[in-house]
Amino acid sequence: MTVAAARPPGGPGAEMPAAQAAVLARYDELAALLAGMDDRPGADPGLTAEAAPVLLHEARLLDAGRFEDWLEGWTSDAVLWLPLSAQAHPGTDQSLLLDDRRRLAERVDWRREPSAWGQHPPSRTTRVVGSIEAWAAADGLVARSSLLIDEYRHGRHQALAGYQIHELVGDGLRRRTKILVVPALGTGVRNPSFLL
Repeated sequence: MTVAAARPPGGPGAEMPAAQAAVLARYDELAALLAGMDDRPGADPGLTAEAAPVLLHEARLLDAGRFEDWLEGWTSDAVLWLPLSAQAHPGTDQSLLLDDRRRLAERVDWRREPSAWGQHPPSRTTRVVGSIEAWAAADGLVARSSLLIDEYRHGRHQALAGYQIHELVGDGLRRRTKILVVPALGTGVRNPSFLL
């Protein structure tokens, strides 16, 4: 599936600043990763075994509220994307989140801020990660896994199901990309500020 990214005004021949071109290229990467996930062949068992501990560890850090430790597992060019549909493109469609590494650090700081009423008291979550599959990718691997998040806050409970796509790179399999697809986001979720 080919998806055209948003382009600057001025027509097809208009010059684009290098920084803007890099952002649009990254958006195209994200859209291609999401769109091509269902067409992949069977997973590589060895890479799946390598990916599983990384994904399970991330879930444990998030459930334990160890957000600073979670942040350390990201690369400097990291992107966390929560599209509102599985057919989305970050350059043309609305998203719940589309955060780079700087914005992820701000989000972690916000979680510790007493005036951040959306997470005071904090959500208590339990993540169940399953159906892990992984394939070779440049400088690492790409993994897809099913995800169930049970969230409890202020005496209210909600359960969200979806899947996540991780691009893990380098010797330590650090997170470069995470795409979290939760179908319920398209219909509304109560206080989704706990989603990371």
